[in-house]
Amino acid sequence: MVRRFFFAMGAFAALGASLGACGRTSLLELPASSGGAGGAAGSTSTEGSSSSWPTGAGGAEACGGPTDCDDGDECTSDACEQGRCVHGPRDDDRDGAGPTTCGGDDCNDLNPAVRPGAPEICTDAADNDCNGVADCFDPACAAAETCGCTPGPAGEICQNGVDDDCDTVVDCFDEECAGTSACGCSASEAGKCGNGFDDDCDGALDCDDVDCAADPLCGCSARAERCDNRQDDDCDLLVDCADPDCRGVFPCACVPPGSPERCQDGVDNDCDGRVDCADPECITAPACAVCVPEICDDGVDNNCDGRVDCADVSCAFAPACAPTPEQCNNTLDDDRDGLVDCQDPDCATNPRCVLEQASCLSPKRIPATGTYTGDTTGHVSETRGACGGDAGEAVFYFVLTAPSRVHLDSIGSGFDTVLYVRTGICDAGREIGCDDDSGGDSWSSRLDFDILYPGTYFVFLDGYTIDPASGANEGPFALNVEIVPNPREVCDDGLDNDGDHHVDCADRDCATVGACFRCANGAAPGPEFGIVACADGLDNDCDGAVDCADDDCSASDFYVTECCDGVDENGNGIPDDFNCRCASDADCGGGQICYTHTTYTCGLPCDAFFGSVCPFVAPGSHCNAATHQCEF
Repeated sequence: MVRRFFFAMGAFAALGASLGACGRTSLLELPASSGGAGGAAGSTSTEGSSSSWPTGAGGAEACGGPTDCDDGDECTSDACEQGRCVHGPRDDDRDGAGPTTCGGDDCNDLNPAVRPGAPEICTDAADNDCNGVADCFDPACAAAETCGCTPGPAGEICQNGVDDDCDTVVDCFDEECAGTSACGCSASEAGKCGNGFDDDCDGALDCDDVDCAADPLCGCSARAERCDNRQDDDCDLLVDCADPDCRGVFPCACVPPGSPERCQDGVDNDCDGRVDCADPECITAPACAVCVPEICDDGVDNNCDGRVDCADVSCAFAPACAPTPEQCNNTLDDDRDGLVDCQDPDCATNPRCVLEQASCLSPKRIPATGTYTGDTTGHVSETRGACGGDAGEAVFYFVLTAPSRVHLDSIGSGFDTVLYVRTGICDAGREIGCDDDSGGDSWSSRLDFDILYPGTYFVFLDGYTIDPASGANEGPFALNVEIVPNPREVCDDGLDNDGDHHVDCADRDCATVGACFRCANGAAPGPEFGIVACADGLDNDCDGAVDCADDDCSASDFYVTECCDGVDENGNGIPDDFNCRCASDADCGGGQICYTHTTYTCGLPCDAFFGSVCPFVAPGSHCNAATHQCEF
C-alpha cells in the first residue's frame, strides 16, 4: 500500500475558516455550479434571502459585483445576483450548514465539501467531517490506498469547484482568486477606495486606481511623512518620529543610549522613542508649556506626544474614536485592537496583505522548485531568527508530501538578508535553520537541508538589521528554492539521504554496496532498532558502535541513564524511556508507538502520562490528543 503523507495545513484551514470574522465574508462567492450537497447548487438566490437596499428597480440596489453589497453584518451572506443585491442567513459555501461564528456547526464555511456529517475525503487536506483531524490523521482514512493532498502546479483555478492548491479554501473564497473576473467585478473602484481590493478588476488597487483620484482618503495618504516639521503629513495620526515611516531617518535615527533629551530640537536625543515634549524628561521644560490635553477631533497633536486625535491613548473613550471595521491599507488601527492593517488578523486574507506576505497571517506558498521575488520595503518586523532579522520580513511556506532535499538562498536580493526556517507552526514553530551570510556574497543567505521529512515548513526572508544611519535592510528580494523529493541514499556519509530513517549500511539500499556487504559479523546489515538489536552484542548497522553505545539504542537526550534494552534502569516504571530509535510503529512493542512527528523514538502515547511528557521528549513540543504524539 502506498501512503503519501501530507501534514495537513491546519493553520491555513483555521485561517480560511476565520475569514468570516473579518466582515468581508461575501466578497468572494462560489459560482452557483459549485454548491455542495445540501446546499443551493445551481440556484440564483439563498433561501430566505431578501434585499435590504432601498433603491433601484424592485427595491434592491443595483450592483456590479459582490463588493457592492456588503451590509456590514458578519452573519449574512451578501451577494450580487442578476445585478441586484440580496442578503440572507450566512452560509457562504451553500452547503446547508452555517459557520460556527454565527451559531452554526460548519467548521469551514469556505469549502462546500466541509460540514458535519460529510464523508471524509482523504486527499484534499480538509477536515471534511469536522471531527478535528484531516486526511492521513482521520481514522476514516486508515485503510485508504492514498491519503494527503498534492497541490496543482497552476495554483487555484477559480471556477472548477475544486481546492486545487490544497489550502482548504475553494474557488472564489481563495485569496488567489480575488480581483478576478471569475469572481465578480464592480463597475468602478470609486466609493471603495480603502478596502484593499481591486474591486473593478482593472489591475489598479484602491488609491492607485484613477477612479479614486477624488477620494479624500487618497489625497493625504499619498504624501510622504516629513520627520522634522511636527506635522502629520501623511494623515496616519502619527507625527514625525512617532511615525514608522521615519524609522532610521534623520532626525529620528538614534543609537542608544544617546544623550540627555533637548526639548525643542525635534530630535530623540536620548533614544527612548519619545521626542521633545513627548519625552517625560521634558515635562517641566518651558518649551513644552504650550502642550495641553489632547482634543480628539481637531487634527492637532495638542499634548505633544507625537500622536494625533484617535491615535492618542487619551482619546480611547472619545465618541469620535469608537472602533470601526479594520481597513487594510490606510495605516490606521481602525478597530482599536492595537494592530494596524496587515498586522491585524482581520486582514489575513485581504489581497493586499496576501501580496505583501509580510507576516504569518498571509504567507506565500512555495509549490515547487523556482525563484520567488518580491519587496520587503516598509514591512514591519514581527519575528526574527536566531542569527538576526530585525528588519521587516517576507514569509513563505511549503508542504512536503515525501522526504526531500531542500536548498534555499537569497542570491539576487538587494539588501543584507537573513534566512530562517521553522517547522509546524509559523509564528511559534521550532527553528531548524538560520543563516546570515553564507550565500556566496556579502549579503546573501543560504540554507541546505540534506533531508526534510513530510510536513509543513515556513521560510522567512528577513532583513538583518536597522542601521541608525542608512535605515532598515529592506528592498527587492529573490528567494531561490530547490526541492528534490525522494533523493537516493549515499552509503558512506552518515546521513539519512532518502528520508527512510535508516542511515548508510542500515538502509537496505546499501546492504550490498561497498563496505556494507555482509559487514554485520558476516551477516547482512540492518537498522539497530529495538530491544533485540540493542542487546545482541552486534554492530548491526556497521556504524562502529554496538548496542547501548549506539545512538540508535540511546536516543533520548533527556533520559540518558536508559538504554533500549527492555530494562528500567532509572526505576521510574517505564522501561527504555524514549531511547529506542524507530522508523514506524512496527519497530516498537509493548503498547508503544513511534513518535514520527518529532524524535522518531518509541514511547507510550503522550496522553498516557500524568502531566506533560513532551518537554522531555522534544523540548518545545506539545501533546496532540488526536495523534497521541508530541508535536511542534
